[in-house]
Amino acid sequence: MNKQIGAIKLPINRLHMELTNICNFSCEFCPDSKMKRKKGMMSVETARSIIDNVAGKGLIKLLLFHVMGEPSLHPRLVDIVQYASDRGIETCLTTNGSRLDAKMLQELIRAGIGQIIVSLQTPDEKTFSYRGAKGITFDDYADKIISIAKYFLTGNCSTKLTVSFLSSPLRRLIIPIFPEVSIADRTSDLKKYLMLWYEKIAKDWDTPLNPLLLEGGKIPVNQIKKIWTFKENTINISSHLQFHTRVMGDWSVHFDKKNVNAVFGYCPGIQENFGILWNGDYTFCCTDFDGRTSSYNCGDTSIADYLGKEAVQEVVKGFNSFRVVHPYCKQCLGDRNLLNAFVKQIGSIVYFKWVKESSLQKVRDYEEI
Repeated sequence: MNKQIGAIKLPINRLHMELTNICNFSCEFCPDSKMKRKKGMMSVETARSIIDNVAGKGLIKLLLFHVMGEPSLHPRLVDIVQYASDRGIETCLTTNGSRLDAKMLQELIRAGIGQIIVSLQTPDEKTFSYRGAKGITFDDYADKIISIAKYFLTGNCSTKLTVSFLSSPLRRLIIPIFPEVSIADRTSDLKKYLMLWYEKIAKDWDTPLNPLLLEGGKIPVNQIKKIWTFKENTINISSHLQFHTRVMGDWSVHFDKKNVNAVFGYCPGIQENFGILWNGDYTFCCTDFDGRTSSYNCGDTSIADYLGKEAVQEVVKGFNSFRVVHPYCKQCLGDRNLLNAFVKQIGSIVYFKWVKESSLQKVRDYEEI
């Protein structure tokens, strides 16, 4: 396999494979309720075909089970993970964690899941109300996540766990973004939440003589002290457990607005990640929740052929010269007025070209621990 398909360098970091777009949560910061496409689950045959399509070909680094929906709802999740593992593909599961009990966790580990990302997102009872979770209280949910995280402190498996948090500093701007949802507006709030959860998870483990925590807990505590709510942050708790924070945008409401479309800007979509929805449709990136960039299906177009399609190549070439080509991308990088749109377009270049790359390097350093 060539190391490049047209303008796209290989391997691409992530292929997001949507096992289902059905979810047992209804988060206010997620566009689930705005999704117009049909709900369903990917067939095992389609999942296996996708896996066979990338196995041993150098197309992707990681197969991540998520675009929309809760992948643990898929009845054959473990079998699909096992199938990918047997073919040497690194896998990652993004889940809200509500269904991740000890039995499922052990089954996933035995099947060879490489990483699990638990989207905790809302760290206390008040913010948990944004999740629209039915049949589970915050206390029960928190106990479940703490139990899972404590297991990964032991380092008794090769799987790694990331607990993901959201921050909401953009609502504090002069022109606020998504002001309706407040999770951790200030750096001090985010530090407080991270320390609270670190203490819950590391209780009875945080001692100078404990080799399971990095430097007996000094590294995670120092990393928490250095975080900033306006960027992604990674806190390494142990060799198999980390916290990660990211800034909450207006993804759930952005496409409801009448925007001034973007003309210039940058997005790493396709080059860094692309998606395949549960019905086999390709999408340019993991944020295309409604399949609006879909023009090909994996049932009749191989992944390598898809990446080489003129429509895909033109989008990538455009972003490489800071031009926005596709109508969906123009709307995504646009905003409600000229000033906001201009700032967002400039911000996309600064964020994706410099800020995020710095955060990703920290993640890569952790993965090498």
